[in-house]
Amino acid sequence: MRAFLQQPLITLKFAGRVFAPPRYGVVLAMLGIVCFCRLAGWQLQRAVEKEVMQARYAARAHEAPLSLAVVLQQGPDVADFPIEIHGRFDNSRTLFLDNQPHEEQSGFHVYTPFLPDGDTQFILVNRGWVARAQNAGLLPVVPAAAAVEVSGTLAMPSAFFTVGQTDYRQRPLRVPRLEMDQLSRALGVELRPFVVRLDPAAPDGFVRSWNPADVLAMGPEKHRAYAFQWFALAAAVLVLFIVVNLRKTGANSHE
Repeated sequence: MRAFLQQPLITLKFAGRVFAPPRYGVVLAMLGIVCFCRLAGWQLQRAVEKEVMQARYAARAHEAPLSLAVVLQQGPDVADFPIEIHGRFDNSRTLFLDNQPHEEQSGFHVYTPFLPDGDTQFILVNRGWVARAQNAGLLPVVPAAAAVEVSGTLAMPSAFFTVGQTDYRQRPLRVPRLEMDQLSRALGVELRPFVVRLDPAAPDGFVRSWNPADVLAMGPEKHRAYAFQWFALAAAVLVLFIVVNLRKTGANSHE
């Protein structure tokens, strides 16, 4: 088997040189090139997605606030629409979304369910960011929300992957991601599939910066820079593969 893998897959002679890469070398080089190119393609895709998010935010940011009834008529694409609703907060069900950085400091986003007047489904309101305590096991103490009117912009919960299981029995809830079905069961109320990001000027909030340029972990330009790096690595693997396996005729070239 070893001898088979070390045999040249192809042999090309030109200008006094021979190119005769072993089978294992071809396989390793192809794996590296394909892997790096796929990573570059993923980064380019993410750049396009971020551009769409920024364009959508810019297009909807200056629209007049919508009522809940109008929002529900928009279908699933409701992100970044402004909204204004009346009702009441349920502070007994406040939860903390973990691992939310702000200006290189770790913390939480505070969510409190809000029940619109005349409705039976709650909406999670993101009241903003609070810093993590020195004791990482303790949750920050936040004041209760008392407003009867909420104004903000709509957002869809992120579906990013995290490791480990969430303990939905703890109170207050501390979660690594917003899984609306799980949260509905844990909180004992029915939640809408979207959340409201509380306006920066609205009461009952904390640090709020909802512009995509501020909340995106990485802008489109950085994704493109990473894509260039992955393509460069793929090119480097190709060049190295050729150089290592290109020898002068008569040298140890598997002949």
